[in-house]
Amino acid sequence: MENEKLVPLCVAASMRDSRRIESVLDGAGIDYTFEITPLAGKSILGIIFGTMKKGIMFLVPEGIYEKCLTLLEDAGLSGLVIR
Repeated sequence: MENEKLVPLCVAASMRDSRRIESVLDGAGIDYTFEITPLAGKSILGIIFGTMKKGIMFLVPEGIYEKCLTLLEDAGLSGLVIR
């Protein structure tokens, strides 16, 4: 994974979604990383207090993006995928 370009695969807005994604990728032996990222939608509290909700973006090597996409779709997680 060191020399290969990483591309965004999906974003989890909750720990539940994050665990489901990790389970799918780990179960398939996929090498991935993640980073905390701001989410587009703001919460009511965020509007009042000026904070934005954060999510977890999963990144995978570019060469296996399609395989990972299929894995997540098969697991019913296509709504979290970044296209």
